Amino acid sequence: MKRLFKVTIWLLVMFSSFNAAALTAEQFNQICQSTPGDCSNNGTLQAYVGGALDLLATLNEQTNYLDKLYCKQSKQLFDVAAIIGFIQTHSNESQQQNAMLLMVRYFEQNGGCKDNE
Repeated sequence: MKRLFKVTIWLLVMFSSFNAAALTAEQFNQICQSTPGDCSNNGTLQAYVGGALDLLATLNEQTNYLDKLYCKQSKQLFDVAAIIGFIQTHSNESQQQNAMLLMVRYFEQNGGCKDNE
């Protein structure tokens, strides 16, 4: 089911705009590095993660196609600064992949659904 989730996110990102290129993990990290101070305060990255959180919340609440994406309360889990830090920390592992895949990994590791099984 994780693979289906990743494919769904990938398709939504790819087909949302044919003119926009996906932000790679390497590009995400470059934006972080070019930001003076804490990159979790970067408006571009906050908007990127915020839009992705809206999409995840919608998928989690409105679709019957996927298993539950997260089990913790969204207010507890939707910590933009923590997500940006996670993506930045793990960006060297998959530089050319879409940065959104690292956000998916954040939810896989921190979503708390395994604790409820």
